[in-house]
Amino acid sequence: MKTKHKLFLFMTFIVIIIALPMLSPMIFTNSTEKGAIRKSIYQEGYPYQSYFAILKKTKYKDPEYGQLYDVYWQAWKSETGMTPSVCYSKKVEENEYKVSCGTAP
Repeated sequence: MKTKHKLFLFMTFIVIIIALPMLSPMIFTNSTEKGAIRKSIYQEGYPYQSYFAILKKTKYKDPEYGQLYDVYWQAWKSETGMTPSVCYSKKVEENEYKVSCGTAP
């Protein structure tokens, strides 16, 4: 009985892990600041990192670019790898944010 439960949990976990990239476009949209940043990471070709990135809202808000976020994630395609990024998220319309990101110093 326990073996069946473990097998079921393992198979459920595998399905969720496989389904994450397919669900990303539906979960991460431009309707929230953090969702827009995660969508940007996903669009760069990092589907799993978009879920596990750490987003820290800072106190700084630029009038031109919007709210500043410190973003920590593993950019395995990049030469710098775990280099932190900074992202600005600015509201451009009702329920839509525009994101611009760069490498932190």
